[in-house]
Amino acid sequence: MAHPCFVLGSLSLTLALIACGISFFGPFWLNNVTNPNPSKNAVKLESKTYIHVNSTSQRNFSSRGLWAQCGVQCQWFWQYNYKLEFQVFKELGWHLAVQVLYFVGVFLVLFCEVFARVQLCCLPNRSIFRALGFTLLCSFVIQSAAVAVFGGFASRDYGVTPYAAQYAYLGWCFWMALAGASLTLLSGILFLFMECCCGDDDDDDYDK
Repeated sequence: MAHPCFVLGSLSLTLALIACGISFFGPFWLNNVTNPNPSKNAVKLESKTYIHVNSTSQRNFSSRGLWAQCGVQCQWFWQYNYKLEFQVFKELGWHLAVQVLYFVGVFLVLFCEVFARVQLCCLPNRSIFRALGFTLLCSFVIQSAAVAVFGGFASRDYGVTPYAAQYAYLGWCFWMALAGASLTLLSGILFLFMECCCGDDDDDDYDK
C-alpha cells in the first residue's frame, strides 16, 4: 500500500501540472477593462497590442497570455511570421523573460509528473524522493519568479493592481499560475517528507 504522503504528493503534483498547463497556454494573463475612463491619463493595454496583420487591416486585442492575444479572434506568437512575438513581446523585453522562466518551470513539473508515475512501478528509494522534492522546489522558485516579473512589470507598464482595475487587470490565468506554483511547492515538500519516511534505499516495508 502506498504511503499517504506519496499519494498526497502525487495528487498535488498532478493538480499542479493541470494548473500550470492551463496557465501556460491560456491567453488571459492580462485583460483590458471593457470601457476604460478616457479622461484618465494612463497606458492602456490596447496601446501595446495593436498589431498590423497586413497593409490593409488591423486587429485590436483585449486579453493577453504568454503566447497569444485574443479579442474576437486570437493571434498566436507564430502567426504572420512571428509578428506578435517580435513587435510586442520582444519590444516589452520582460515578457520574453517570463516566457522562458515559465517554460522551464512547467517543464520541470511535467518531468517530475512522469518520473513519479514511473516510481509507482519500482521499490521506494530515498534518493528518488529527494530528487523529486528538490526539483519541484526549484520549479516553484522559477514559477514564482515568472509570476512576480509579470505582475511587477504589468503594474509598471499598465497600472494594474490586484485590487482595482481602471484600465487593465490581471486575468484568471495569472491567478491560476499562482495556484500551480503553490501546488508545486506542496508536492515538493511532501516528496521531501517521503524521503524521511522511506527508510533505507533497499527497504521494502513501504509497500507492505
